[in-house]
Amino acid sequence: TMTSQHLIRFADLPISRWANGKGDTVELARHPASDPFEWRLSIATITEASAFSPLPGVARVLMALTPGPLALTIDGAETTLARHESVTFTGDQEVAALGPRTPQRDLNLMARSGIPTLEAACVADQLTTAPDVIAVIVLDGELSHLGTPLHAGDAVITNGLATTIDGCGTVALAAVRTIR
Repeated sequence: TMTSQHLIRFADLPISRWANGKGDTVELARHPASDPFEWRLSIATITEASAFSPLPGVARVLMALTPGPLALTIDGAETTLARHESVTFTGDQEVAALGPRTPQRDLNLMARSGIPTLEAACVADQLTTAPDVIAVIVLDGELSHLGTPLHAGDAVITNGLATTIDGCGTVALAAVRTIR
């Protein structure tokens, strides 16, 4: 197991086209590296109306990253997300993105056990993560980690360690909370 924090550069990661061709995904991290993952963090770009792939037994949370709005249907009920708002659903539910006028980006956290959460947080000078945060994803602003400048989409995988982000901007805090 890794016992140090790990910086992942969004710009260095490969882009995977969806099987249905209606969007693409950049995987930021997964744990463990092999399948089946315990958790997986990714940023997707939705270019047209599209059904999500079923992922039985996987809990999911999705946060809108673009001004949006991002419109989804979950088991037939429409939900609309403004930027940095999130929605939780399961891989067993029927989820589809409605046709966006412009490509929409979203941040996804999936977990096989526990409750995945994504929470936008404002960094004003400094933010230090709680122990259950598994990753900090940069959304906007002038931010750094251990003196290294961060860019939108970059992620710091915490490996359970308190992680400090400096500067001024917005991050998403990814956590998988245990079911009690």
